[in-house]
Amino acid sequence: MNLSLFSLGFLGLFSLSASLTISEINGPAHRSPYENKDVVDVTGLVTAIGPSGFFLRDTTPDRLIQTSGSIYVFTSSSTTIRGNITVGDIITIDGRILEYRSSSAYLFLTEISAPKNLRKVSRGNKVEPVVLGKERSPPANRYSAIDEKAGGVFAVPNNQSLYSVVNATGEQDKYGLDFWESLSGELVKIPGPVALSKPSSSGDVWVHGEWRVTGKNSRGGLTIVPGMS
Repeated sequence: MNLSLFSLGFLGLFSLSASLTISEINGPAHRSPYENKDVVDVTGLVTAIGPSGFFLRDTTPDRLIQTSGSIYVFTSSSTTIRGNITVGDIITIDGRILEYRSSSAYLFLTEISAPKNLRKVSRGNKVEPVVLGKERSPPANRYSAIDEKAGGVFAVPNNQSLYSVVNATGEQDKYGLDFWESLSGELVKIPGPVALSKPSSSGDVWVHGEWRVTGKNSRGGLTIVPGMS
């Protein structure tokens, strides 16, 4: 990690310009240690592209399993995406690290916002998904450390746990919430998916794949009960 600091103490201003890996940007907790900081020369493999952004995977990931090696890059400029990048490109960008959520009841999503100075390093690189149930499998029974200490997943409803505020280091092999955080922004494959809900207004569907689950009910769905969250 290379850091370049510029400080104007008499004005009370502080700016950080840093060359970081995606794994370093995400960090081992739920919120980035570089939140609201500007970063330069972030390099990653384009794994997926959407209408308002794209996903990058670290080309030099760290060895911390709780640290996601992928991140979402948000841009309001379609010209940044259209005609400039395709899946399989390795690119370098500058931008700002933000934590986004559409509701105060939701957890934050770490993202790089307003990318600029996009430089293409190479193209045509192979993109392989992480196969859930084979390469990585979520733990069962325990949802989060905070819920467990409070007496179970039903003891702290409506985000009263303030999980994002506590921002503890993830324990991905122990708690379900930490496991999914460790895959934030990652391209995954789910063999044998089983639908657990109807599509939401956004078209999202809850599913489970070929891994061990708890709380299975007579209708084939999953019921969250104490000790099986």
